[in-house]
Formats: sequence, C-alpha cells, structure tokens
Amino acid sequence: MAEKDKTSSEPAAPVFSEADKARARQWFRKAADSREHREYDYAVECFITGLGYWPEAVEEGHMPLRSVALQRQQTGGKKPGLMAGLKKPISGKDHRQATLNAAHLLALDPPNAGHADGLLRSANQAGLLETVKWAAPIVFDTLRRDKKPSRARFKAYRDALVEAAQQAEALGNRTLQVWLLEQAVQALDYLVARNPADEALKSEQRDLAGMLTITRGKYEGTEDFRESLVDAEKQKMLHDADRVKQGAQSLAALIAAARKDWAQAPNEAAKINALVDLLLRAERRKEEDEAVRVLLAACNSTQNYSFKQRADDIRLRHLARQTAALAAHAQQSGTEEDRQQARLAAAEQRQVALEVHRERVDQYPTDLRLKFKLGSALFDTGDYDEAIPMLQAAQAEPRSRWRCQLLMGRAFFEKGNFAQAAEVLDEALKGYELTDDTSKQLLYWLGRAHEAAGRQDEAKAAYGKLLRQDYNYMNGDARKRLENLK
Repeated sequence: MAEKDKTSSEPAAPVFSEADKARARQWFRKAADSREHREYDYAVECFITGLGYWPEAVEEGHMPLRSVALQRQQTGGKKPGLMAGLKKPISGKDHRQATLNAAHLLALDPPNAGHADGLLRSANQAGLLETVKWAAPIVFDTLRRDKKPSRARFKAYRDALVEAAQQAEALGNRTLQVWLLEQAVQALDYLVARNPADEALKSEQRDLAGMLTITRGKYEGTEDFRESLVDAEKQKMLHDADRVKQGAQSLAALIAAARKDWAQAPNEAAKINALVDLLLRAERRKEEDEAVRVLLAACNSTQNYSFKQRADDIRLRHLARQTAALAAHAQQSGTEEDRQQARLAAAEQRQVALEVHRERVDQYPTDLRLKFKLGSALFDTGDYDEAIPMLQAAQAEPRSRWRCQLLMGRAFFEKGNFAQAAEVLDEALKGYELTDDTSKQLLYWLGRAHEAAGRQDEAKAAYGKLLRQDYNYMNGDARKRLENLK
C-alpha cells in the first residue's frame, strides 16, 4: 500500500495505486456477496480487509460497511468484547492501522461514540481527509445524542476538524477546507445555543467563524463585475445595480454592458456570474433561457460543473413556477383538461428533478446532502426501492437525518410494509427534540403506519400526541382518524 511522499517539503495526500484499488474492490465485492447471504460478520471482515488496501474508499468501502453494520446490529450482532478492543487499539504511532481498527470496532458496535471518535482522530492523524469528512457527521450525531454534552468530546471534535482543514489547505483542497471549518463552526453553534451565558465559548465561536469567513473570502475571485466598471458611466450603472428596484431601461443597459464584458472573457467566472445575475433579475423566461445557455457554454468550455449546477437550478425554478401556475389555473377553472395539464407539468418537474439530482450524485458521490435530495426525488417519483437505500446513506448527515427517516418511513408505508414504517418513524421520534412541522409529520405517519398495521392502541397514542401539538393538523384528518379508532 502506498505511503505519503516524504521527499517533498509540501505535504502530499496519500496516494493509492490502481493495483491497491483493484485488490480493495475484490474484497468489497466479496463483502457485498456475503451481505446478500446475510453473513454480516464476514462481510465486515471483507470490508476492513479492502479498506486496508484503500482506506480512503468512502463510497465503495466506508459507506456500505456502515450499512452492513446497522443491519448486523438490527439482527442481534454481538458487540466487540474487551479482548477485541485490546487487540485492535485505536491509538498509537501507526495512525493508518488505528483508523482501520476504529472502523472495525465501530462496525461491530455502530452507536459507540468512543469508536467513532477514534475513527475521526486517527483518520485525521493519518492524513485520510476523505475519511475524516465521512466520519465527521457520524461523530457529531453521537455528540448531539449525549444527554449532557461533553465539552471535552466537542473540543476534540473541533480540533480534529480544524487540523484537517489546515491539511486540506496545504494540499490545495480549498473546497474541503471550507467544509471542515463549516462543521467545526456548526458544532460550536450547537454548544453556544445550549450555553448562551458561556463567554469563552462565544469568544471561540467568533474566532472560528472569523477564520471561516476569511478562508471563504480568500479563495473567491478577486476580479468581478464591479471591478470591471472603471469609467464614470459604468460606475453609475453599478449604483443602479445596487438598488432593490430599478427601471427596465437601466437594467437593459446593465445587461448590455455585462454581455460586452463577458464576450471579451467568456470563460472568466466573475463575468459569467455577473451577466447571469443581471439576466435573472429581469424575471422573464427569455432572459432565464439566455442565462442557462451562458452557463452551459461555460461548463462545456471550462469543465467546471458548478456552472451546470446553476443552470439546472434555473431550470428547476422555472418548472416549479410553471407547475404552480397551471395548478392554480386548474383549481380556478375546474376543467378536466386543465387538471390534466397541471398533472403533466408536475410529472415533468419531478422527472427533471430526478435527472438533475442523479447527475449531481454521480459528480459528487460522497456529498450526503446531494444524496438526500436524490432520495427525495426518487420518493417523489414513486421509486421507493431505490429511494430507501439512498436515504439510508444520506441520514449520516445530521442536518437532514430526520427528513431522511421521515421519507424512509413513508416509503415503507407506500410499499405496504407498515410495521417497518412504524419502526423507522418511532426511532426517528425518539431522537427528535423539536416540536415543529417535522415532528408533526413524523407523528402523523407513525399513526398511519400503526393504524394500517392494525395496532390501534399505538395509533391512538400517536394521533393523540399529534393533536396536543396541532388539533387541526392535515385539515382535521388526524382528529377524524382518532375518532374513528375510538
């Protein structure tokens, strides 16, 4: 297995040969086959062996290993004993081996916070930054689940993320550097919200947030549309651009000036975005279509996928407006023809959203937020068998965990697996602390699942708790269902 390059004065990311990756994939395939036969212990061993050759295999190794670990736990798999912990130390000079040991122990005991902490710490020390990125949401989730937040664990978590961000900066990975700092700030925000009088935490929060702001600003383009407007006439146009409302004539002049600047440097990100911003400000289909063409041309010429992302966002917003307008018109007219047009528009919107989010996951396979959006799109199109595993993977992201579990429960419900739906929703509710729309949806669908499964007492309890939060939820549907059960 390849080691870090020690001859260079600059740090280098661990490099793994194609031969290493090929060996790893052989073991990952064995693991997948064992999983199909429900041989979960051997599947875990195979995944760990494969990760030994390629420890940064997040998509092909760590993520499916986590899924197997959860399945093993649900079927009563034994936790590692004291001897297993002694044989597989998660600290020491061999940081890479410690990372593998922590991953192995965590797979045998998925909720174990100590193993998750060890995985994050060792991966950071070994320079395995993709593994750090994957493990961070898991650790944060365990931190949030602590009844009394551990200041020491939170500090170790933040320190590891900041150190990893420094490594990412040295390697030139600016996107990962910003992401890691964002997670560290999020952890501090969580603590400060629960300790609002702690001035030391607030001070650290300000310092870390300032570091994040500086880091973001450092790598943004220094030349933008404003800097290109040097003469007096263009400075006047800049003033107009800053106004919330401006006349059509002034906006047209701004767009014309931006088109001219863009034509002189069609691959310069600042000028592309400046033109697109102005075109979108017109809020007309013609200018929106032009903005899409500009962005797609930029993507083709620069191979910068972010331009394609923005173009797709514009398309999705247009389809959403179109669908809403047709639905409103159909409701007003009441004709079957108009209702059919609204249904077709909604179907088109769902299909395009599915294609867009599927492509984005292909581009960024380790981004759990994108996986959540793809899982949501699959749910909306009724592809529940593909949506469920996508949402299972995405729930490792703390910010979308509860919505993932809500959609997973609803997907099982739609498939007619009411008992499984109830288990997923009940588990989600046990960890959800807020009283908001998400909690109401979880309770409503938990009641529906219990009701459909014939568990009347459990359904009554869920509906009753929901009515104490919102008596007229779903236009009184929950209340009517509870009355029918009584």
